[in-house]
Amino acid sequence: MVLFMGSFATVQTKPFAIQDIDSLMQEQPKPILILLSTDWCKYCQMQKKQLEKNKDFLKQSDDFYYVIFNAEQKEPIVFQSQLFSYRAIGQSSGIHELAIALNGSENIAFPTWILLDTNYEVLLRYGGVISPKQVKNLLNIIDKSKKE
Repeated sequence: MVLFMGSFATVQTKPFAIQDIDSLMQEQPKPILILLSTDWCKYCQMQKKQLEKNKDFLKQSDDFYYVIFNAEQKEPIVFQSQLFSYRAIGQSSGIHELAIALNGSENIAFPTWILLDTNYEVLLRYGGVISPKQVKNLLNIIDKSKKE
């Protein structure tokens, strides 16, 4: 019994790769929750750790595809049958075109949350860290979108 409880307490949501979403959606459509982040963003790292421990998020994680997308990733990505590439801005900086497309503008704050429905329509965009109460609200939006 103790072993079972110990393993349950360490359940984690493994994010899906954005490159896999199109094929996953063909098999089983679900809302898509995307965290736009970067490797250098301290708030992004903090947010990821908070979600790993959020019981509501973990409990409902099978209801949606959770994606952590590095907005500075250099590899080209096909998403919704469209090719997106890294766009260099300076010698050592740049942003991925998919991050811009998902964000809806080139002015991206990190972290940024994007929730897409099963038709890839944007249900929500939010720039900033979300609190545990906001996570519950987000999960409610996901739950409602599944019923529509």
